[in-house]
Amino acid sequence: MIKFTKSKLGALLLLFMTACFLMQRISISQYQNRNNSNSVFLEILHPTSVHSINGQKKYEDLSPQLTTSETKPVVCMIFNGRLGNLMFKYAFLHIVSKSKNLYPILPENFELSRYFYLPEYESQEQNSRRQDCDKIKEREIERWSCSYDDKFTNLTENKAVYFHGYFQSWKYWTKYEDEIREMFTFNAEIREEASDKLLHVLSEMGYADSSDDVVVGLHSRRGDYLWKAAKEFGYVTPNETYYLNAMAYFRNKFPNQRVFFIAASNDINWLRGKLGKEENIYFLENNLPFIDMAILSLCHHVIMSSGTFGWWAGWMSRGTVVYYKHLYTPGSSFSTTFRGGDIGDFIYPGWIGLA
Repeated sequence: MIKFTKSKLGALLLLFMTACFLMQRISISQYQNRNNSNSVFLEILHPTSVHSINGQKKYEDLSPQLTTSETKPVVCMIFNGRLGNLMFKYAFLHIVSKSKNLYPILPENFELSRYFYLPEYESQEQNSRRQDCDKIKEREIERWSCSYDDKFTNLTENKAVYFHGYFQSWKYWTKYEDEIREMFTFNAEIREEASDKLLHVLSEMGYADSSDDVVVGLHSRRGDYLWKAAKEFGYVTPNETYYLNAMAYFRNKFPNQRVFFIAASNDINWLRGKLGKEENIYFLENNLPFIDMAILSLCHHVIMSSGTFGWWAGWMSRGTVVYYKHLYTPGSSFSTTFRGGDIGDFIYPGWIGLA
């Protein structure tokens, strides 16, 4: 049996710690070198998003910290819908939990946790406290899905509450917007895939690494919005005239610059058939929805469709966003989800409405 003196053990421990440190530095160096090829390109393309794509400091700052309830009452939410709807719901839930000193309960294997830097909660505690939601008999239901409902400002602190609604208004979290932006930063793997795909597409289109070229994301929501029941409810999806007008808006806005359009849709064949003859346009295909959203968010500006997917892509871009003015059929059931028919609580300030 080999015996070590205290001095030898100390020396071995020091050697081991030094080796671990060197391996960590090598790993970080390799990661930085792997991403270096895109950093200059992304700085030119979208300077406000560089750190969300390539900034090492941002990776460290956004690493989720494990959060415990500390016996706080719970705040629960019915999570339904697709990516854009889930994001609005989560933003509302997070802000209520923060402002009213409550512990948020999330669905098991919550979808958004796979995409973004959301706060992490101890899984065993989440599992044990989900039953607390079942004990809440009354549920707070919003009056307008697409407008700010001021009754929620009067919620009692430290009192369990269960929400049912969509909460599709930026006004709920104006005081916490920077925090929401940090949480809704795509994780490193998604950012890398999205930036690589965008770089490849723009290279094919002849994009120059210069501030003179402009990149505009374009989203078209169709699919279920064309169903008979959806139309009867009052959902509206823009026709090609809107997209042509929106593209013309950006070409006129930048008359001495080349404008490139990156288009995504859940009906890409329809969109290609309507816009395929336009100059400098590329149609994204075969991507998962969160990759399309990440790519659109990297563009300088965004043309959004109806619905929440394009809303979030535009908001994430921090650029000029064009939206479709006629979001609902007048007099329809959907129109009543906007307070007084006004879309101002849903549409972010400064965005441009066209038809």
